Amino acid sequence: MNTNPQSPTQSKRYPGVKPFETNERNLFFGRDRDIEDLLDLIWLEKLVVLFGKSGYGKSSLINAGILPELEKEAFPIVVRLGSYVAGQMLSPLDTLRLKIDEVLSNNPEADFIDALDVPKALWHQVKQKQSRKQRRFVLIFDQFEEFFTYPLSEQLAFKEQLADLLYTEVPQAVRNVNESLTDAQQTFIATPFDVKVLIAIRADRMSLLDSMKDKMPAILQRRYELKGLTEAQAKEAIEKPAKIINHQFVTPPFEYTAAALNKIIAELSENRTKSIESFLVQIVCAEIETSVQKGGIADLDGNGLPDVDVSNLPNFDNLYENYYHGKIKELPPSVQHAAQSLIEEKLIFEEAQTGEARRLSVDSGVLLTDKGINQTLLNQLESTFLLRRESTSTGGFNYEVSHDTMIAPILKSKLERKAKEKAEAERLAEKRKRQRLIAILAAAALALAVVIGVVVYVLKLRNDAVVALAKAESEKAKAEKSLNDFLEAQKAKEMVEFKIDLQNVKGILKGSNCPPKESIKKINDMKVKYPTDVELQREINQILSQLSNCQ
Repeated sequence: MNTNPQSPTQSKRYPGVKPFETNERNLFFGRDRDIEDLLDLIWLEKLVVLFGKSGYGKSSLINAGILPELEKEAFPIVVRLGSYVAGQMLSPLDTLRLKIDEVLSNNPEADFIDALDVPKALWHQVKQKQSRKQRRFVLIFDQFEEFFTYPLSEQLAFKEQLADLLYTEVPQAVRNVNESLTDAQQTFIATPFDVKVLIAIRADRMSLLDSMKDKMPAILQRRYELKGLTEAQAKEAIEKPAKIINHQFVTPPFEYTAAALNKIIAELSENRTKSIESFLVQIVCAEIETSVQKGGIADLDGNGLPDVDVSNLPNFDNLYENYYHGKIKELPPSVQHAAQSLIEEKLIFEEAQTGEARRLSVDSGVLLTDKGINQTLLNQLESTFLLRRESTSTGGFNYEVSHDTMIAPILKSKLERKAKEKAEAERLAEKRKRQRLIAILAAAALALAVVIGVVVYVLKLRNDAVVALAKAESEKAKAEKSLNDFLEAQKAKEMVEFKIDLQNVKGILKGSNCPPKESIKKINDMKVKYPTDVELQREINQILSQLSNCQ
């Protein structure tokens, strides 16, 4: 591939979490063989299914590998349907029609087709685009698993018309009116166009395509599996972008030491298959590029280029979580909570029955109605590559989480955030209870002081002052008892919650696993807090004896 990218000013060498774009094709390395093989299959077949695991780079392969080659010989039309949201989404067929009109222009010679007294279908729309220069079309449906979130009636209409477009040279309805056409019109109708379809779908959603076999029996016969990067491919994807000489990048050219390269490959390789996710490579390299941009990476071999060594590599544990939280922390502190709430609450849909989750593509106008969300924040989230923006048919934009692989860390972050918010709400509630009790006790103390004062005065005058003093002491005892009762209730509640925690820890230990560090810390804290509770101390000591290997 050409190594002189036409990149915008101050561009990145690695796109990070977002897929490669078509204008980044000269930064796209390691997939030459996949590009060649998939292209051959597209040119040979009517319908090809590209599948692979999420994170393997299907969208990047299409954008930066396949599209630039298709454009040399055909008119590619890339379609993203988006996940269905009631009341917000066009049907798949309408989305496809709008995209075709957006990309292709009508041929005036085909205007007569509009006047035909026949049902207007997808075939008629594409036929009107056909000309001598514009007769070969490739429809590309990226992230096609989204199609199956639409109502069944809309799925049926889509697959029927797509099948007719692919496999019907001239619809029967058009044949029936052929004799009413001029010779030139008949010749135009008889001149075939060439339409091909590429469907990209996640490997774990391949079974959904079975529902399309009734209209397209061959849908699963021509498949191309995009696998993880091999070691050699990963090294290309890591090393080559760093060496490109171009003053428009945010960093000068740099290189990796052999030790650093081997460390990255070893950390990212799957144990069983030894394959490497393209997505992970980009996350790691994007962080490395940021480190190079900040400076401080030495030229170890004296050739004038910074050398990324093992000491410069990011932490590989919890890579996705670290990436997500790192990008959130790059935002101004005042908008971090709003950003998390937006991503975690509005852009991820969780299926309550199955526990599955998927990204949602939501109109910017809908998002901007939420408190704390403005266009500046959406722009910031897009610039961090946590969100991606897609144009809509109405001239607006939809936003969605940039990649499926981010769903798991986002959901985990949501659970942690909710737990913290719940704990904070409970803490504030308890604080308010304590404040109310203190106010009650203060009032009681004040009343007691008044009573005592009166008693002292009355003692001088009346022999029955002893009775009044006893009453005052009784009020004091009641107030002290109320305080003790409250403290005992608080302890009882804390003990119940702690017993539940102990049961969870015991369950984890039965599975020969170590509980979280925060659970171990809470056990030790309770041991110190209640030293005189013999039964509690006995139970804690039993647990701690089993945690000796986990401390």
